[in-house]
Amino acid sequence: MAGDGVVIRPMSIEDAEGFNRVVGVVARERRYLRVVDAFPMNASLAFLRNGLAAGNVHLAAVLGDEVVGWCDICRHDLETEAHAGVLGIGLLPDYRGRGLGKALLDAAIAAADQRHFRRIELTVFADNLRAMALYEKTGFVREGVMRAARYLGPDDYRDVVLMARLDPRIVAAQ
Repeated sequence: MAGDGVVIRPMSIEDAEGFNRVVGVVARERRYLRVVDAFPMNASLAFLRNGLAAGNVHLAAVLGDEVVGWCDICRHDLETEAHAGVLGIGLLPDYRGRGLGKALLDAAIAAADQRHFRRIELTVFADNLRAMALYEKTGFVREGVMRAARYLGPDDYRDVVLMARLDPRIVAAQ
């Protein structure tokens, strides 16, 4: 339970349409995601189906039957990188600023820990200070900056910050 009647739960194939819709809304804002619109529905369905089959983390924030946000952590395919996964997260605009992002992130990290992820990676636009503060609060650290890595339109180049969170056992062993 996340508050305001919103429930965080594992995503299912039945959530694919709602997931696709939320990704589209967030992407079209052109402020938070690497993409500028949702993928075709068949691609979102395949992404979700393959991710669930692979044991990746796929969580939905739902109000009633409506998906209002998501968080996923998808494991790398290469054997030497299979201890790590990439995080994606988003909320509809009306649901931001209520603590739902942190609740989704905390739940996803807990699920990733249960699935033996040892490293969780993400990229975030350098001007998204609110998101970076949330990530740092949950144990992510900045690892680098890709300068002018995103192009979103005429003269709109954005730096992208690389962040990662290591399993505390790895940090203690270093």
